[in-house]
Amino acid sequence: MIVDSREISENQVVESDICIIGSGPAGVTLAREFIGTTNHVCLLESGGISQDAEIQDLSHGYSIGEEFLPLKDIRNRQFGGNSNIWSIKLGRKEDRQWKIGVRYVPLDDIDFEKRDWVPHSGWPIRREELIPYYEKAQQVAHSGPFSYGVDPWADPQAKPFDFANTAFTSKVFQFGTRTVFHQNYLEELRAAPNVDIYLYATAVELDAPQENKAVQRVRVSNLTGKSYWIEAKTFVLATGGIETARLMLASNRHQLGGVGNENDLVGRFFMDHPLLDIGRLTPGEKGAFAQTAFYDLRQVKGSPVMGHIAFTKKAMVEQQLLNNALVLFPRPSERQTQAVLALKDLIENGYLNHPTPQHWPAIAQKLLKVAGGLDYVARVVSDARKYDQSLMHGFGRGGWSESPQIYDRFKTYEVLFVGEQAPDPANRVQLSRDRDPLGMPRVELNWRWGRFNIDDAQRTQDLFAAAAETTGLGRYVSNFEDGELSIPGPAGMAHHLGTTRMSSDPNQGIVNENCQVHSVPNLYIASSSVFPTGGYANPTLTILALTLRLADHLKKTLPKKEAVVVQNSQGSDSP
Repeated sequence: MIVDSREISENQVVESDICIIGSGPAGVTLAREFIGTTNHVCLLESGGISQDAEIQDLSHGYSIGEEFLPLKDIRNRQFGGNSNIWSIKLGRKEDRQWKIGVRYVPLDDIDFEKRDWVPHSGWPIRREELIPYYEKAQQVAHSGPFSYGVDPWADPQAKPFDFANTAFTSKVFQFGTRTVFHQNYLEELRAAPNVDIYLYATAVELDAPQENKAVQRVRVSNLTGKSYWIEAKTFVLATGGIETARLMLASNRHQLGGVGNENDLVGRFFMDHPLLDIGRLTPGEKGAFAQTAFYDLRQVKGSPVMGHIAFTKKAMVEQQLLNNALVLFPRPSERQTQAVLALKDLIENGYLNHPTPQHWPAIAQKLLKVAGGLDYVARVVSDARKYDQSLMHGFGRGGWSESPQIYDRFKTYEVLFVGEQAPDPANRVQLSRDRDPLGMPRVELNWRWGRFNIDDAQRTQDLFAAAAETTGLGRYVSNFEDGELSIPGPAGMAHHLGTTRMSSDPNQGIVNENCQVHSVPNLYIASSSVFPTGGYANPTLTILALTLRLADHLKKTLPKKEAVVVQNSQGSDSP
């Protein structure tokens, strides 16, 4: 059932067994695991089914460290959470509309291990413990089999590079559609008799009196100005790496530092994944465009996959490297690239629809760039229509290898760096003095890449340049002056990690290996905020795996309830 919280009376009390705060992929997945059980679930969503600009403003916050992506734009308040704003084009549907989705890849063994060269690294669980949940997560995400090695996805026309005797190897990303979470599963949950979805329901306070430490209830508010309470036996925070820390810190009526924050760790160790255009690879004999389809986003055995380049575990251990990856996209000459990017900007940002005098200087500048590569732009526009190809291939759309007729357009590969950020307690989410319309303190993000991470990215670039030359892959040229890499902001991927990190020691983390807050026996977290480290993998698949593991734990630990017996119209009892 769907409940509109704006219609609930002031100070009304709603009772449930499990209260899940947040309806993104984690919250939705957890709620689905309890469909048909004797436990009643209430699932809270701050927004509605569709986006609402006034509600979205509740995500506004401040970056007080290095420049970061606008916080209001990367924490979506709508049923399905950020799945609504995933944007990778995965192929055409029968009606010619695009299937839109997201990348999936699991964390590696080394991401879970204690690494002497990475301060604060190490999980209290091993990757092997997550394997059955990773396998189930693939099904939940409507993605392919749990197989991320090379062999199942390579063929004679799409072979990975031979990186023998270098620091590198090849792996794959898989993909899944976004509508699974905010359309398919919405209908499942709506029909479930033991699940209630509360829309326009922003959790603003966890009420955990000091005498028993457990959360007794959560205060829920909305833009009507009314608040009500939800009482439950178990509470699960599934609101992402920023909002989870915000709610715990703001729940400070009984504990000055907030719920679960006895050791001043809530909000610390914030991490993201740097995404940088670091250079160009001019292909040699072994890197020709006709031989690199493995690294394109393409359909293989019914599954969308894309190859990428990563470090071997041996190289990371011996050379004390972070777990980084590289992705390749074909590009024309720099002059032609700038012309196409200017054309895309004019089209996608609506400069040509209703130009105003204030836009004219920018339009003129972009048109000059287009004119500088007009010969190529004309070819690209023609190819886009003829072969259903993108003006510019990248993370948002692949498919360039499907049309060999366009290979002669390309001159180089753009080399994108996708990096791990080492955990640092100084990088943190904290509360602002400014408050939102519901009275909650807004977020301040105090965050920096740090010299350690920049130096590691530099070493990655240098190692790749050497490997490309020795293997005959091509000649690499850095985009940075004298090859000295820097990280211009904002350069992250909006992967919010680490603010309620997992540790077996309460002095080192917020949750234990079961994602339970150490000091609060009935409060759990289903979010990338529990990641002690994050590798280079975008976190969604691991979030789903941890959430499924949490569901199994809760099913074992929640009090058993008798099935409700209902009298049917014939007078017999039926469960």
